[in-house]
Parts: sequence; structure tokens; C-alpha cells
Amino acid sequence: MLKYIVGRRFLFRKNINYRSMTTWAPKYFDIGVNFSDSMFQGCYNGSTTPKHPPDIDKVIRRAQYFNVKEMLVTASSIQESEEHFALCEKYGGELFSTVGVHPCSVSDEFYQKNEANERTDTLIPNIEEKLEKLKQLTLKGHEMGYVKAFGEIGLDYDRLHYSSKKQQVEMFTKQLEVLASLKHLKLPLFLHMRNACDDFLSILQPFLERGDIEKGNGVIHSFTGTKEEYDKLSQLGFYFGINGCSLKSEENLEVAAMIPDDKLMIETDAPWCEIRKSHASYKYITSYPNLFYPSKGKEVTNYDSQAGAGKEGTGSKKNSYKVKYDEFLPIPSIKKENFGKHLEHIKKLEAEQNDQGDSVIGELAYPLFKSRNEPLYVGYVSEILCAIKGYKSKEEIQQFIDLIYENTTKTFK
Repeated sequence: MLKYIVGRRFLFRKNINYRSMTTWAPKYFDIGVNFSDSMFQGCYNGSTTPKHPPDIDKVIRRAQYFNVKEMLVTASSIQESEEHFALCEKYGGELFSTVGVHPCSVSDEFYQKNEANERTDTLIPNIEEKLEKLKQLTLKGHEMGYVKAFGEIGLDYDRLHYSSKKQQVEMFTKQLEVLASLKHLKLPLFLHMRNACDDFLSILQPFLERGDIEKGNGVIHSFTGTKEEYDKLSQLGFYFGINGCSLKSEENLEVAAMIPDDKLMIETDAPWCEIRKSHASYKYITSYPNLFYPSKGKEVTNYDSQAGAGKEGTGSKKNSYKVKYDEFLPIPSIKKENFGKHLEHIKKLEAEQNDQGDSVIGELAYPLFKSRNEPLYVGYVSEILCAIKGYKSKEEIQQFIDLIYENTTKTFK
């Protein structure tokens, strides 16, 4: 007997062998993961006091369990670009990285501050030295097999409080010039664009026309643009990366549905851009196991039929702590503030059951944290895209997942 989730409830389903559904299994490549974010160190909302220990290893293991075969760790600064090499070395062949400075980071990276510690539009004196370091990191990382894209670079006019338009335009151009000097590497671009379509196009076009950048060699990640913006940007030939932020509204869904399958990539942008209950796309997510999250053939134990019902979950008379599961996956989901209580509960269970734990699913699994996105969830993005494109049959869904994976591996591997 296999216990699984339907809607918001864990139910029993008899005599169904999900392993016999198909020998096929999905393969995912999450093209946007921000492992430098402090949330993966247990620190939230600017706090330096961790709510839980660093857990990147657990996050990666859980993603791998659910068929996320590769991840692209994105850099926002020169420091992050360099630091990610160690992570890529540890997870060789599974994690890759980008090199570049995010438009929201260019002010801190490349511009001077005045006596009042306020940002100015004056470049730092050692700007050429900084750009040379970016170039050398790209060369080194590429040679080591870690760096698979140049970015995250671009424009973000929704967050001008971080970097001004002048700063963003200037440093987008200068970073593209660095890439142009390395065009023999044929590195894909990892691009960011928010509410800046016309400037974005005008900056890119000369590089494309000169052949400094190969048309279509890259991705516009976390795309949230309008239909009109999509029509303009699609002429560049780049792929479009879709995540939870790309799927908030009905208009977003209409635009995402327009993108041809052979120009799509999927991502989480973890720990950001989660798919929320308020999003128009949320209604398309279904419960484990399914084609997007096939069963591993293991029975999920230690919870009752109410565990996923949005109420208090499991617990014994000996232990008043209650486990609440994720809405769609058989993994505990907790508030970060409750990590200590949850850990105590797990230790008691392990002692009672003489179990060493270290499970990926079930009550003893390391918990998910509410409002923190993870690479694990990239399958949700795939499921939503299939739904809005009208793919319902097993064959259609499998072909879609396989094509998206092929799009990504041929670009970034």
C-alpha cells in the first residue's frame, strides 16, 4: 500500500504500482540558483543570527532525489563569481556557475561613494583592474569546467534604489565588452531584464551585429515581460527562463504559453521566486507522485491522513509536537522559527524507532522552510508550463520535459 497526497490531504490508495507507470523519469536542469544567499546559511531578512544551520548540502541532495540533475549557480558580484568555484568542485558535474555582476550590484561593485557614504555615478579608480579580474575569473572558471555562462548581467529598472539607470547601462555595456574580448570561448549569456526592454535591446544590438555575441547564445532569465516585450526580445534568438515570478498573473501565463518549447528553460531562482498560493499558476500544481515527481518506490510512513490538510499533522500521545507536510510533497514544511522544536521531535522519533534518519521524504526528512524556494521545486514550473500549453498525455509531457532538458544541456554543458 502506498500513502500519497491528493489535493490538500494525505490519503491511502490501494493496489497501484506507480513504478509500472513508465520506465521514463524526468531530468531537470535548474538554470537559476542563488546559493550565495544568506537564507541557505539560515539567516533571513538581513539578520546575522541563523534560524538553522547552513544546509546547502541537504538542499542539493533533496533536489537530486527529485531528478534535478544539474544546477547553474548564478553570481551577483565578483566575489560570488569566485566563491562558487569551490561549490562546483565539490559537486563536479552537477553544479556549474556563472561569472558576472548583477545590475542591482553594479553600484556597490564599480562606483564610488561620497563622504556621506551615498552612492555616486563616479566610477572607482581601479575600474579596469576590476574588469580584468572579471575576465580572468571567466577564463579560469571556463578552463576548470565550472563556468558555463557569463552573467547575471543586464538591466533592472524596477529596483533603481540599488543602482541608477546610468550605472546599470554603463556597466552592462562594459561587461558585454569583457565578454566580447572572450568571444573565442563562445560562452552563453545569462541575462537579466526588468522594465528596461528598449535600453536592453539597444545595448545588445551592436554586439550582435558585430558578431561579438552570437545570436541566440544565452538566456533571458526570470522573464516576466509583457507580450509586446516578448515579441521584441524574441528577435534576439535567446532562450527564456521561466520561474515562479514568471507565472504570477494570468497575463504572465498567457505570455509564457506563447514561448516555443524549443526556446524555453526552467528555473527556480531559489531562494526567491517561489510559486505562491496567490499566483495564477498555483492551481495547476498537483500532488506527488505524478509524472513530474514520480514515486521512488518507497512507502512514505509516519504520518496520518490529515497531515497535509492544512491543520496540525502527526504526533503521538508521548510527543505533542505536530508535523505539517508540504502542500504537495511528502516532506515536512515548517516555519524557520520552529526549527529547534522540529529537530527535537525528529531526535525523539529516531530514538523511538532506532532510526538514524537522513531520509529525503517522510516524517524524518529534513524540513522545507516556508517561503524559501529550492531547486526541488523546479518540477512545479515544468508542470505549470505543460498545463498552460495544454499538454495532458503522458507522451506530450515526457516530450516537453525531455526537450527543455535538451535545450539547457546543449547550451550550458
